[in-house]
Amino acid sequence: MDAIIITIGDEILVGQTVDTNSAHIAKELNLLGISIKEIVSISDTAEHITKTVDKAIKNCDFLILTGGLGPTNDDITKNVLTDYFEDELVMYPNVLEKIKTYFEKFNKPFLEVNALQAMLPKRATILENELGTASGMWFKEKGCNILSMPGVPYEMKGLLEKFTEAISKEYAVGNFYHRTVQVIGIGESYLAQMLESWEATNRDEGISVSYLPSVGTLKLRLTGKLDQKETIDSRIQYLIDNYSKYVIGGEFDTIEKVIGGILVRKKMTLGTVESCTGGSIAKKIVSISGSSSFYLGSIVSYTNKLKEELVGVKNETLVANGAVSGPVVKEMAENGRKKLGIDYCISVSGIAGPTGGTEEKPVGTVWVGIATPEATYTKQFNFGLNRERNIQATVLASLNFLRLIITDQFETE
Repeated sequence: MDAIIITIGDEILVGQTVDTNSAHIAKELNLLGISIKEIVSISDTAEHITKTVDKAIKNCDFLILTGGLGPTNDDITKNVLTDYFEDELVMYPNVLEKIKTYFEKFNKPFLEVNALQAMLPKRATILENELGTASGMWFKEKGCNILSMPGVPYEMKGLLEKFTEAISKEYAVGNFYHRTVQVIGIGESYLAQMLESWEATNRDEGISVSYLPSVGTLKLRLTGKLDQKETIDSRIQYLIDNYSKYVIGGEFDTIEKVIGGILVRKKMTLGTVESCTGGSIAKKIVSISGSSSFYLGSIVSYTNKLKEELVGVKNETLVANGAVSGPVVKEMAENGRKKLGIDYCISVSGIAGPTGGTEEKPVGTVWVGIATPEATYTKQFNFGLNRERNIQATVLASLNFLRLIITDQFETE
């Protein structure tokens, strides 16, 4: 079964809003074995919505739309779809009461324009929104399932979960089987060369192998038929058992979750002393629920002055080696460990760019230090010229450096 995703809104087309909805929808539908044929973003005009829906509906089993369901005059998706399917809007009293309750809960005035959001297509299946006021609308027209949802990401996710649960029961989806592993610390081409024979075996059996790279990490996915589940599971387990230096877990096992799990089991604590990343490592760690059980805090010492005053790096160390150096991150990690009262400390100092590089230390040069109860380790990394990517890569590399150390795999490098 095939799907097409349409995101509606000028804010996407002009770059004000990044379309994260499509990625989430595609991921959830793929888990059901529904193939995504096309993803398109369009302006919120009646002409574009009608034209795009008319084309898409003939070429897919599921058409998913997000955006344009708000209470203001520029939110026209509901009216356009109602007209397109020759339906009519009627008042849904239960939806109206939920909207009123929503406003009362947050002590906000209820306006007449908000009541209009309870006017919904008569023939559509209405998916009530538990997180907002715009309901999801599920049409079954012209041999296609059409789901229209609001563009607010967390509201969309709640409604999509209801939809996927319903279609799993109603349709024969799930003929495909996917397994994904998270890989870190190795490039796509190097991994492909390492797994050449493993990959060939899979392809010979009709199991596709996909490499999905991003900054500092990549996903490796196997896709086959449902009756190949045991084979795919065994191939994935082979990677986990034999390539644990690079394979950190399944699709949703991020590096910060993996490290958190290890530290909790060991009953050990972590802190960070950051320079070039400006607190980004700390942000990555505290993004996961339960991080307070192992992560105690951070010192952001961006300048040399604060490296001396807050962290205790010796002036002579800075003068002799420069801020971006092994000796400096060593002192940052060791002193940070003592000052924060933690078991492990990550320290980073680098040249994120695009300015500040030299011939000896070009943009993208980063030093990472890891202080443990037994020893301190330092390592130099060399990334690229893009500031944002350098910061992202540093965050992931430093966390993975810690993972290798606390799992006793660093010595194998």
